[in-house]
Amino acid sequence: MTDDESIEFKKAVLPGDIEALCEFDRRIFGAYSDDLFTEEDWAELESYWVIGDGNKIIGCIALKRDVDYDEESRPGCLYIESTGILPEYQGHGFGNKAKTWQIEFAKEHGYEIIVTNMRQSNGRSMELNKKFGFQAREIVPHYYSEPDEPAVVMELRLDVTQS
Repeated sequence: MTDDESIEFKKAVLPGDIEALCEFDRRIFGAYSDDLFTEEDWAELESYWVIGDGNKIIGCIALKRDVDYDEESRPGCLYIESTGILPEYQGHGFGNKAKTWQIEFAKEHGYEIIVTNMRQSNGRSMELNKKFGFQAREIVPHYYSEPDEPAVVMELRLDVTQS
């Protein structure tokens, strides 16, 4: 695996991929079992597989479109519900590529704001988001459970006039 390896993003097919999405969620975020998505959660999300390392599924991204985020959110807000790369592929630049894809996806679809959140203890995710221009908007106490932890809500405002 190298940082310059190409990856692709393939839309998950629902409901057929729900079981596989649940399994990926467990593999990536299993340490926080109370916060894993249910089959019903996955059914409501728009999800994409991250394909790399010789055509293997190495991660997934879950989105919500047109979230009613605030009064400035026109034509809407793209909410990144989850971004996960399998542990054995972390640290090889795949997170950078996933974040780049998310931003391009938002621009292509006319979104002005991207919002995401993460555990306050997830410094790697916060640093990655900051690298791409996301700014912390708020801290939500008791957002996560087992262990109880605040969420840091981050947003990126896009200049859609340059798309």
